[in-house]
Amino acid sequence: MTAKQERFFKHLAMVQKSCVGACMARHGTYDEQTKSMLYEVTYEMTVRIMETIDGYSDFSHDRHDIVNTVTQERLNAEPFIELHDAAAEYLISE
Repeated sequence: MTAKQERFFKHLAMVQKSCVGACMARHGTYDEQTKSMLYEVTYEMTVRIMETIDGYSDFSHDRHDIVNTVTQERLNAEPFIELHDAAAEYLISE
């Protein structure tokens, strides 16, 4: 995995953690069950989006790319990675 790919997935993990924390704060809920449910749903949503990009959706087998518009580099290329597998390694799935 390249440094750029790793930064992308670490950023996704930070977004997940930030969204879970913000939701719990907005609702004044700090119990572990709620936290676990929020991590589960954000994990599943993100991995399913990455599966869709990778072409593994139940609705469409079209493959898509995430492309850096400045450098034209594809996120899943050089080396080739499956985005949904990489995302699963970085996100909290509780």
